[in-house]
Amino acid sequence: MNAEPAFSGRDFADLTDNAIAHAFADAEPAASEGPMPLYRPLASAPDYPVEALGPVLAPAARAIAGQAQCALACAANSVLAVASLAAQGRADAVLPIGQDGKRSPLSLYVLTVLESGERKSTADSFALKPVRDYERELAEAEASERREWAIKTAAHDTASKHLHHQNRGDRTALEHALRQLGPAPLPPLLSIIAPGSDPTFEGLFRIYQQGRPSLAMLCDDGATFLGGHSLKAENKAGTTANLCRGWDGSRLERIRALDGVSVLYDRRLACHVMIQPGVAANFLADRQFADQGLLARFLFAAPISLAGTAARIRSESLAEESQATAEAARHLAAYNLAIGKLLRAPIRWKDENDRMAGVELDRLPLNEGARVLYIRFHNATMTAMGPGQPLEPVKPFASKLAENAVRIAGILTLIGNDQASEIDAATLADAMKLTQFHADEALRLTDAAGIAPALKQAEQLLRWLHSRPGGMIGLQTVYQAGQPKVLRSAKAAREAMQVLADHGWAHPIPDGAEIDGKWHREAWRIVREARL
Repeated sequence: MNAEPAFSGRDFADLTDNAIAHAFADAEPAASEGPMPLYRPLASAPDYPVEALGPVLAPAARAIAGQAQCALACAANSVLAVASLAAQGRADAVLPIGQDGKRSPLSLYVLTVLESGERKSTADSFALKPVRDYERELAEAEASERREWAIKTAAHDTASKHLHHQNRGDRTALEHALRQLGPAPLPPLLSIIAPGSDPTFEGLFRIYQQGRPSLAMLCDDGATFLGGHSLKAENKAGTTANLCRGWDGSRLERIRALDGVSVLYDRRLACHVMIQPGVAANFLADRQFADQGLLARFLFAAPISLAGTAARIRSESLAEESQATAEAARHLAAYNLAIGKLLRAPIRWKDENDRMAGVELDRLPLNEGARVLYIRFHNATMTAMGPGQPLEPVKPFASKLAENAVRIAGILTLIGNDQASEIDAATLADAMKLTQFHADEALRLTDAAGIAPALKQAEQLLRWLHSRPGGMIGLQTVYQAGQPKVLRSAKAAREAMQVLADHGWAHPIPDGAEIDGKWHREAWRIVREARL
């Protein structure tokens, strides 16, 4: 048995206490004559614990971050989502629940929050290379297999018609002859593994029917997905429920008047949604997503922007640039090899003639050291979810924290050794570091999502006011030229200026003022002594 890792429930509680204390710290009291912050300061983004990704995924994430010039957490989320896709079709983790254990898919749902221009798509393209290479191989094989299938299908149809004609009037003989003939040949599997563009769950279901049982929904433009057909009002509840079932590994059902009832077993779905902060705020605040449990299944990350930082500055030295590129290529080659090996593992259908019946997946249990560690981690998170405790604000997310840790540990295990038969304590400890990072991010994003829209608008307006010369502003100028653009009415502009006045950032001029040669009946003097 492995040595017991140095981890206790107190460690987790301490870590989370520190994070939430920072996230919810009250603002420093302002001097009576000075302005007050519009809202309490948010915690800064935590450093991503990249080493916890292990010897294959960690170097790959760093290589992608360097080559794509994107945030490390963005690159890490991309490789982890692809690794989930590769591993989920091979095995299930087994949680130490009940006599035989509870199977848990190695499926992860990951959400990355970043502004446009932060190289999200570039990071995803690097991470997806082994998947796209394999899809191309499958597509080339599918073309010849489909021609062969068409020939066999035609021959089977002809033989079946002949038997029906030959055994007219003798049902017993016909049944015997058809059994001897066997079922019609199944078409080759579709080559699609990670559909692009705007995948709908209806489309995913069709791919599951005709294709491989392990798929990924990878959206580098989450706004397109969240605003697409799948999540329109009339489809939202059904899509959300199906996404939850996809994470759970539950059977998928589709009931249609024309197509009848279709039931699929043992399908697996990995998901990575990349989204802009404004859209993310709406996603996190959506009651239906929360009530149906979809939000609780996502692992969040919102890294800081790299725009204007040294991370975006490439070396002018050709030798240094070549060395960095060569090193990144070596790490990505090892990553591509590990992902490709798992993707190419044979599919073990439970019934070769009925793919809807599902597949055989290996069991990946925890060894004894990992079992003890899991129980401690589970108990620590349950305690931290209680009233007044650190994880209470993200209770639904926290309830799945221990299971997500085991899922990540299973993925890391198979990436390191595709023939592994159990999860060890050291790998689970690494996975727990990753889930602790996502717990910190869930707390931070939940805090940010709770900021009233009026305060966010006032913050943007104040930044615009501070960018202008002069110390006064009139109401008409605010709603004609101010930012954000939602302040395009006198009422909205007046309300935003009142918020700034309430916090001491603007002082009303009672009798109005002449500004730039124009008289403004409603005007304010802007305070510049401090900044947000």
